[in-house]
Amino acid sequence: MKLSKFILLIILILPISTFAQNEIVSPPVTDSANLIINRLESGSSEGKVKVIQDPRLTNILRKHFEFNKTSGVPGWRILIYKGREMSRANQLKAEYEEAYSQLGLNVNVEYNEPDFSTLVGAFRTKEDAYRYKQLLIARFLTAYLVPAKITLD
Repeated sequence: MKLSKFILLIILILPISTFAQNEIVSPPVTDSANLIINRLESGSSEGKVKVIQDPRLTNILRKHFEFNKTSGVPGWRILIYKGREMSRANQLKAEYEEAYSQLGLNVNVEYNEPDFSTLVGAFRTKEDAYRYKQLLIARFLTAYLVPAKITLD
């Protein structure tokens, strides 16, 4: 008997309580981060940024870039051949270009006395080089990473 009264009471009160609830509307946020995000999400305006900086900073950056372009920076390359046969080095270069041209990595044959080396890519980090090496290892079983000076494009 008590259970049926309790159930009846819940059935009567539940609809009333749902009508009594008001929707809470938060006031619009006026901080600049949310304003920018809202404008970007709505696509209502084009973004334009004007950078004002000391021209000496631009000159320093330009000199730094030119220096690194000529002398190179520390990086990594993938060695797929090292030996004394120039024809074998060029053959592996051609095989790489035929099989992996879609990767967009450069491949070079270099001569460091007495050996020829076929090197692929120019990576700033060892992790990037390792990812590409994993792709090449199926065809070039002896591929491994070597530290190298790389030039910036």
